[in-house]
Amino acid sequence: MEEEKIKKTERKKGIFSFFHKKDRYNLDIRKEREHDRRLVESFNYAIEGLMSALQNEKHMKFHTLSAILIVILAILTNASKVEILLVSISVAFVIITELINTAVEALVDLISPERHPLAKLAKDVAAGAVLVAAINAVCVGYLLFYDKLLDIFDTQNRLHIIAGRKGNISILILILVSILVIVIKSFYNKGTPLEGGMPSGHSAIAFATFGILIFMISDVRVLILVLFMAGLVAQSRVKAGIHSIKEVVAGGILGFLVAFAIMFIMIKFGILYN
Repeated sequence: MEEEKIKKTERKKGIFSFFHKKDRYNLDIRKEREHDRRLVESFNYAIEGLMSALQNEKHMKFHTLSAILIVILAILTNASKVEILLVSISVAFVIITELINTAVEALVDLISPERHPLAKLAKDVAAGAVLVAAINAVCVGYLLFYDKLLDIFDTQNRLHIIAGRKGNISILILILVSILVIVIKSFYNKGTPLEGGMPSGHSAIAFATFGILIFMISDVRVLILVLFMAGLVAQSRVKAGIHSIKEVVAGGILGFLVAFAIMFIMIKFGILYN
């Protein structure tokens, strides 16, 4: 008798089990709510991380302000979808590397409160990643907005004549000279990338500017003035005790030869024009 009752109850459950959501879907409401709560908390933690970096890091404030200005500039210059995409990727790349740099610094300070060469290396490399991203963003912004800003502020095409292809090549030459100086300094392992060491970066940039202007200015008096200013830059580095005469001369020769050679070759082959 008892077995028959059990079978009847099982048949009834089988008939009405279709209408029971809990039996059909096997849902656990508590687990779902816990999952939703964890998902919300993960977003909260991420936003808190962004806010903490923005509140405590000066560079993060600068990058955020720059991003806002670039977005406004893109709107004012009527940038295309592709241009907005490139700007967005560049800005995001800078902010992401800055966040990683902040995380690395915090982790290194936690693990190694005292000074250590490896801790310094970790921080320097992370900061270097931010620098590369920032330089890339500047180059993208220059290539995208340079001509558009000239069209807005130079309706009579006066600046276009000066800042045409020669202007673009000049900036690239100065960037190339700066990179060469940093690479050479890394081999000598003396001073810092921006101060001291072989060769002098300030002297290299100053004399590279002189080498560029030789092909852009025909007035000898202006060229003499530029050469004099480059000499003053080199002399100030020696007088301040930051560089030796040898380092200043090496930087001047490097900058002038690189600039002169590139400009001469481009003019020789007829590929340098305004």
